[in-house]
Amino acid sequence: MKLREYMRINVWLLPIVIIIIPIIMILFGSSYLTTPHDFYFAQLDSNWSVKCGDLETEGPRLSDINLGHLKKGDTLVLSTYLPKEPVPSGALMFRSLLSTVSVKIDEKLVYEYGQDYFEKGLMIPKHYNFVPIYKTAASHGRKVEITFVIAEDNAFSGISPIYYGNRHEIERFFVQKNRLTMFIGVFLCMFALVIFTLSSYLYIYHGRDLSLLFSSFISVFFGGYCLSYADIYNFFANRDGFFTVLEYVTLYSIPLSIIAFLVTSHPELNSRVEKVMLTINTAFPIITFALHLLNIVHINKFVTTLHVIAITEAIITIPKLVKNMIKKYKQFHEELGFTGMTSDSILLLGLIIFITTAVGDILKYNFFRRFEAGGEVYSDINFVCIGALCFVMCLFVYYFFHGIEHINDVRTREHLEGLAYTDALTGLMNRAKCMQYMAQISGKYAVISLDLDNLKTVNDTLGHIEGDRMIKAFAEILKHAFAGAALIGRTGGDEFMVVVENPSEDTCEIMLQNMEEKIAAFNQNDKVINISTSYGYASSEETKSHKAEDVFMLADERMYVVKEEHHKIKMNRFMSDLFESVTGKGGKKKE
Repeated sequence: MKLREYMRINVWLLPIVIIIIPIIMILFGSSYLTTPHDFYFAQLDSNWSVKCGDLETEGPRLSDINLGHLKKGDTLVLSTYLPKEPVPSGALMFRSLLSTVSVKIDEKLVYEYGQDYFEKGLMIPKHYNFVPIYKTAASHGRKVEITFVIAEDNAFSGISPIYYGNRHEIERFFVQKNRLTMFIGVFLCMFALVIFTLSSYLYIYHGRDLSLLFSSFISVFFGGYCLSYADIYNFFANRDGFFTVLEYVTLYSIPLSIIAFLVTSHPELNSRVEKVMLTINTAFPIITFALHLLNIVHINKFVTTLHVIAITEAIITIPKLVKNMIKKYKQFHEELGFTGMTSDSILLLGLIIFITTAVGDILKYNFFRRFEAGGEVYSDINFVCIGALCFVMCLFVYYFFHGIEHINDVRTREHLEGLAYTDALTGLMNRAKCMQYMAQISGKYAVISLDLDNLKTVNDTLGHIEGDRMIKAFAEILKHAFAGAALIGRTGGDEFMVVVENPSEDTCEIMLQNMEEKIAAFNQNDKVINISTSYGYASSEETKSHKAEDVFMLADERMYVVKEEHHKIKMNRFMSDLFESVTGKGGKKKE
């Protein structure tokens, strides 16, 4: 099987995994894993007396009541009788939304919440209320009256479920009911921590790419919002005000993190429109949070505005992502490492899944709020949680594919640079690359200038094939002798250079001695050509300017001194051989 086909089969397993994970999450959150109750436990949904303004009714189901658009200051009174079944450590549990709560049992006030917020004009947090029902002789069939005073316009349109049972079992029921949201939220927050740590390292040591950092923000904002909306924080910690504000801050920051990620990961999206969106999304959570802190406008008032902004930005951005995905698909389709899909197709898949689930929950929220009995209190964000998980997982896979594409780009670039900067005969860097390198070098370094002796003689007497073999043999010797060098290049026909960065005092001498030994070994084994070289070297510290041009010129001058000595030796040997051929071995002139 070809590598390309093998990679296609394997990478298509990734979307399958992305689909399987939500299915597992749904099963995890289903009733199959719910622990049965040991004591009496019930949702008190029937036989209530309800009073709210002009509405006054007896015996309806709470889940069938839609209160409409309540105003600040409206009062909602619920009353019923507790079941007669004995419940040890009995308690009532119900959720209150932006309203004060007071509970009476047999006309005796036993519980209050939120009055101090209301008196100061502050936003009353969402709260899970636990009202203990003490075990007395008359504990069964006791009358319960719950009063809500609405603190915000349109605070809620339905009544939250009210549960009665053993306190320990109520708490366990809450955890089991929200275990899917809890698991996803905790997973996203932990995943964000891992990505943030990785992104910090990559930003410092491997370039200034912020896309991975914003991926961690996406994950932590999603996780924080899931946990806040489901009141997981409020259930385990007594900081309702902080965590209620955190819910809105994380929600308002999600579009910012997504747009920032798209802009930093896709340069083609870094246009004026995206910059405007980035500015709006940056200002939105800051301004709303500031208005809330100053108690001018409470932060819960801007949810509809966020919905409009998010949907508008999705309509603008998604077509650009689709266009970019098609462009990249065409670009990578013919490449060897193409896996059948691009990183943008995975990202787009995750974004579409998230937007679809988010729009679904937004529509469901508004439908329950305006049309369905029970109001929005019976809506949830399970779809958004699963969509957020899929989106974050798609981000993870996106970086996997993006890495493959980056490797392909690097290989292509290296291949093109190899064609432009590599000497075809020897595989060493050519003159253009040597000059480029010398123009950029700095710090402490040494330059070695080498000249291959007798190349012209070999070409003239043995032919260019042997001359080329001589050059390639010398290049291989240089590669092995100067293995630790920063640059080994061929600057001309018989001219070579080596650059050693941060050399110790005897580095060049050791390398040159190694070269001489390898040349001697070659000459001993080759009976046709004989390699010799002239060389000179200089250190950057030997010149006043420390410029690469001056260092190279000094090394070249020293090389030519050695070359002249080699030339004199060669001429002396030639003259000696000529004299001996004329005079004979004893130096006497032949008759």
